[in-house]
Amino acid sequence: MQNILLIHPKNSLLTPATQWLSRNGFQVSSCDSIEHIKQEHNIDVIDLILIDSNALSETPVNFSFAPCPVIVLDSEPSIDQAALMIKEGALDYLPLPTTSAKLLEKIIQAFDKSPSETNLFANSGSKDEALHLQIRANGIIGSSPAMQALFSDMQKISGTDVTVLIRGESGTGKELVAKALHNLSHRKRQSLISVNCAAIPENLIESELFGHEKGAFTGAASARDGLIFAANDGTLFLDEIGELPLEAQARLLRVLQEGEIRRVGAVSSTKVNIRLVTATHRNLQDMVVKGLFREDLYYRLYVMELILPPLRERGDDISLIAETLLYKVCEKHHKTKLKYTKEFDKAIRAHNWPGNVRELENAIERATILSGPHKIDPANLKIPQQTQKNQQTKEAHTINDDLTLDGYLKYVVLRKQNALTETQLAHSLGISRKSLWERRKKLGIERKVTPKSNT
Repeated sequence: MQNILLIHPKNSLLTPATQWLSRNGFQVSSCDSIEHIKQEHNIDVIDLILIDSNALSETPVNFSFAPCPVIVLDSEPSIDQAALMIKEGALDYLPLPTTSAKLLEKIIQAFDKSPSETNLFANSGSKDEALHLQIRANGIIGSSPAMQALFSDMQKISGTDVTVLIRGESGTGKELVAKALHNLSHRKRQSLISVNCAAIPENLIESELFGHEKGAFTGAASARDGLIFAANDGTLFLDEIGELPLEAQARLLRVLQEGEIRRVGAVSSTKVNIRLVTATHRNLQDMVVKGLFREDLYYRLYVMELILPPLRERGDDISLIAETLLYKVCEKHHKTKLKYTKEFDKAIRAHNWPGNVRELENAIERATILSGPHKIDPANLKIPQQTQKNQQTKEAHTINDDLTLDGYLKYVVLRKQNALTETQLAHSLGISRKSLWERRKKLGIERKVTPKSNT
């Protein structure tokens, strides 16, 4: 475990970092001035020093006294002060306030740059622990058992090109995991192309992913490369993969099997080398059974699965994430950092957070804007109480998920098919006519035929 010493006066903006760094696996100690270091601490066992510039005396200090890296943080930053601190031996200079992710990134860089044996692998002797810190540096916060298991799995696959399927509820941070996997891989200097399959209209998604030739369809005035080609030698992240139409699924399968793409309207293929990461909140196995997802593609994607737990199952991580988000939101809206109180934390912990981190961030931003200049008011979170009605709503939402896959489609088709043509019916469902035909066949929904009259 790395030992970090914080030097700061009372009420410093650096003070909250003590608790935050401890939660992230560091041994943290503090004092209020450089003069007190030798009196109160064995500096030879310190691996990194963080100093609030307000703790420095008027006389310029030389940081050569420290046998470890020093990072200076300044609540009134300036270029001249930064140059002076670096000249006096500081490794880095940061403004205060700063985000926890940014500070962690600088801490990791400091350990990596240190010429001594004191680095990420010293003391603990654990390469796994080092990679866990690097994962956190990508914005993934957490020390709960569920997150530690996730970090462990990410560490094991970090050096591979294995296809990864990330599963988790909406708002849990699946894209952050995908970005971390890319940044930990040997492809990190190449592009990470992120695509939300649910955000692209079905009639455009094949063109967007695979590209098209000039004249391939109405409006294709020129040839165009797709997003898969843009990810060549890098990583392609397909979010909400369960929303990918069946036709596009077949094309994607060829990319995985043959390592090549063919533009819409083209007769020849182009070789590509991508690492594929996908994510979904749906149960793809159920979708396979219901004919909404190709079985052969599912098994191509299901090589390595990462499970991202919902916020309600992450214990003390909720408080840590909430405090970090509060700091981030205050910075975004140029507000003095509001104190994260016990009353506020109690209100945060009392909610179930069905929308996970996304809902949490929205609630904290709302509370930050509505609260006064010094203290955040829990009432301004404006989150509903956990009642039986909430549970019924959640159950209804689960039922509606199933209906979306099967019952809802049947309901709409049977209700509207007498009044609409097949083209109009497909349009109302947001799918192509071919997809409607395929889903009728797969789900056993017969097309109603009006009998001819005998006149």
